[in-house]
Amino acid sequence: MAVFRFAVSGGHRRPRLTCQQYMEKSLRIRRSLTIKQMATVSGVAWVTLCLFIVIQLFHFVQQRREDYTLQLQNIASSVRQPLSNAVLKADIPQAEQILVTLQRNGILSRADVVLPNDVQVLHGEFPPERPVPTLIRRVFRLPVEVQMPLYSLPRPSHPQALAYLVLQADSYRLYQFIISAIATMITTYLLLALIMTVAITWCINRLMVHPLRAIARELENLAPEEIPTHQLTLPNMHRDDELGVLVRSYNRNQQVSARARQDLERRTTRHPDTGLPTRARFLAMLDARLAAQPETRPCCVFVIAVSTLLEAAGALTEAQCGLLRAALADQLRLDHGETGLLAQLSPHEFALCHWDTQPPFQAMHLAQRLLSRIQHPLTLGTLTLRPAASIGVTMGPSGDENAEGLLRRAASAALSADARGKNQIMFLNRRIRRPGA
Repeated sequence: MAVFRFAVSGGHRRPRLTCQQYMEKSLRIRRSLTIKQMATVSGVAWVTLCLFIVIQLFHFVQQRREDYTLQLQNIASSVRQPLSNAVLKADIPQAEQILVTLQRNGILSRADVVLPNDVQVLHGEFPPERPVPTLIRRVFRLPVEVQMPLYSLPRPSHPQALAYLVLQADSYRLYQFIISAIATMITTYLLLALIMTVAITWCINRLMVHPLRAIARELENLAPEEIPTHQLTLPNMHRDDELGVLVRSYNRNQQVSARARQDLERRTTRHPDTGLPTRARFLAMLDARLAAQPETRPCCVFVIAVSTLLEAAGALTEAQCGLLRAALADQLRLDHGETGLLAQLSPHEFALCHWDTQPPFQAMHLAQRLLSRIQHPLTLGTLTLRPAASIGVTMGPSGDENAEGLLRRAASAALSADARGKNQIMFLNRRIRRPGA
């Protein structure tokens, strides 16, 4: 029973595809464009050539029918006078002898003399005619037959004929001609269709499929980081056609999308007034730096809360506040350093991270320098301001602490410094865990 369950449950279960495997499978070429256009060209060529075969076949058969009719009329004209005399004299042996002489003409299968009331009076002995398919008889109107009137005088004054000579061509000979013509035309046109298909396919491949395949491979082999800024290569032979328009439109759309992403990234990750990274961007950059730097290399995080920006929010316009924030950012950039990180956490708070700063003396010295730069008088039109700020300082990293923890400690230190008064500096050291805590 267990074996049976395994066979039923495991024998017909299809493996589930992941999203990545499904995308890779959907991007594969299952039916090449070359095969599709070759099949299309072959189908169109075959339909066209079949139409030509039918038209030419009916034309050739009609010409052969006219040739047979002309030959039958010539044969009937050659024996018309002696046969009329034999019928007029009721000389049956002579008439039969004349009909026998017609056997030398290979195209005949029937030679009869009939009365005006369709009564057969004489019949020529010919080999039996081989069967012809009924469809061929109906389509091509077989057999070919000629009826010649027999008169008593060379130039009859009376239109009534004594009898009629009926000659019929061999339908099987015409059937053989039809089969031979069909076989010849099918073989010829099949070779022509093959040549046309290969030639047209080669031209279309060179003109369209190969450039499209190159574009598809170029897009397929793109690395994920290259997709947003990728530009297609414009083929030299397609600068003024639809493929050139396609490539130029793609490149233009990529440029527009890149500019839109840059604008969106600038708006979402940087403040418009100062151009400094936002809080989320600063945390991401600091986490990346902490992961890349060894734990033995300390960092110092400063949170600068500028109280003047809060106080001036109601007295200054938004443009003046933006100029004030930009001026403060320029002052803080002077102590930014090559490896430091500077960001704007909120409309009135800034953050600065320095590496290789030894606590606490170098950190406090740097904080005092930052405070003196912020307190430098600033002129906004007719107004002169002397900004005030509170700075919180912390060192890191400590153990598995991340950027969020460091920034939270520095912000707590800045709040404590602001509670003591303006232009204060508070240093908050690492948290020390007690044993058993």
